[in-house]
Amino acid sequence: MVIKSTLHHKASRAVHEASTKRFAAIDIGTNTILMLIAELEGNGAFRVLDDQAEIARLGEGVDRTRRIGSGGEERSVGVLKSYLKRCRGLGVDEIVAVGTSALRDADNAGDFKARLRQELGLDLRVLSGEEEAAYSYLAVQRGLPLEGKEVLVVDVGGGSTELVWGEGGVVRRTVSLDLGSVRLTERFLISDPVREEECAELSKTIDREIEQLRVHWQIGHSLYTMVGIAGTFTTLTAIEKGLRQYSHSEVHGSRLSRDEVQRQLRLFKGKTLSQRKEIAGLEPKRADVILAGALLIDRIMAFFLVDQATVSDQGIRYGLLHERLSAFG
Repeated sequence: MVIKSTLHHKASRAVHEASTKRFAAIDIGTNTILMLIAELEGNGAFRVLDDQAEIARLGEGVDRTRRIGSGGEERSVGVLKSYLKRCRGLGVDEIVAVGTSALRDADNAGDFKARLRQELGLDLRVLSGEEEAAYSYLAVQRGLPLEGKEVLVVDVGGGSTELVWGEGGVVRRTVSLDLGSVRLTERFLISDPVREEECAELSKTIDREIEQLRVHWQIGHSLYTMVGIAGTFTTLTAIEKGLRQYSHSEVHGSRLSRDEVQRQLRLFKGKTLSQRKEIAGLEPKRADVILAGALLIDRIMAFFLVDQATVSDQGIRYGLLHERLSAFG
């Protein structure tokens, strides 16, 4: 939900024009916590002031225990404290914070929300799978030149994957599947290095889950444009480009081919976890779950008969921003 004007700094406010407002969107995911801070202008424009992502692994073990563990909780609270400090420093007027798959699944999500409210003054809203998909689609529609195109948006998270099929800005179908890089790694990829039998079993599980779309979505052709958002897509792109330091401008809007996804799958399978951590473009904290995420992308591309995806690094937090912009001014 919304926190009003509790993070003002007089020095920062002095430079604000009357027609602008500083807004922060925080996305608390199963694996990563992201924060976007932007200055809103009355004409619908915005200026990004900060855009951060930290892997806190809030959803560690949630698939098995249905509870947020103390480790994930403490890491997440620590990240959120640093984010709120940054908000204060930039004179943010309004904060919206949302949670996704791990918080939908955890029986003690209410306790976590209560702690954030009490200790940090942060009011957290847990999104449904459908709401998560809608925000992802909005971010893609506003963040890429896709006017009139038939689009499949694929948001691969740590705990779930959202698929949105839209055309001309209108959503035709949406689904949230309990398939995510953290969840699937914890279930299937136990060995180090990963054994081929584990990957084969994981592939079968993914195929079985997405096969239901053939009936529900009446899939009978290749969709014109697939857009991939969230950390797995952006990481595979960063690896392809050999980025030692992540660059929004080099990743956003770029193309990722299925051939490249399969090349990286072979790369990941042939390395131990410690060896994967040395790959340029792969954040070490993501090294344990990147194989499951890449395999999930490969199977989705196979199912929808697409050989490349456009990559966006503007996910839910940008959807929240665009929603707020529509009501501003």
